[in-house]
Amino acid sequence: MDQRAEDRSAAHGTGGGPDRPAHGDCPFCRIVRGAAPAHILRDWPGALAISPRGGGVTPGHVLVLPKTHVPDVAADPAVSAMTMLHAAEVAGEVGDCNVITSRGAAATQTVPHLHVHVVPRRHGDGIALPWTTSPTGPGEAALDGSPPRRALSGAGGGQLRKLISRLAAAASTP
Repeated sequence: MDQRAEDRSAAHGTGGGPDRPAHGDCPFCRIVRGAAPAHILRDWPGALAISPRGGGVTPGHVLVLPKTHVPDVAADPAVSAMTMLHAAEVAGEVGDCNVITSRGAAATQTVPHLHVHVVPRRHGDGIALPWTTSPTGPGEAALDGSPPRRALSGAGGGQLRKLISRLAAAASTP
């Protein structure tokens, strides 16, 4: 274990806090405890900013995660707010970016420990997001008469599937 990992382990104990012990198999709790390697960019009292393994979706991609084990954004609003505050600090430094968290498998959450992706963006980077300006669901005609939109179909769908796969891989590997 490197010295920074030993320092984190000593300073933060189990990583779970008094009400939520760390989960031994949680990759982010292992990082907080110093039991798993990570490239730590920031170390706040309640959160860490790390580089995703493999570099992330774009250069400068950062994961911000609480040191307390919280399974998702809805589990503890106070911890979620603190984590988002730190993600906003990072976002303010990187310029144009997406700030993304997911809750549940249907929303592409692959690690059950709250984490916020800060993904720097630039025009023409080829990363498509699933949301549309259409007030309708996938496959329904919009009120303005425009054709139906499908979040995962067409040229953008392939890019979206790649983004989801890269986000999942970055989040699931400490």
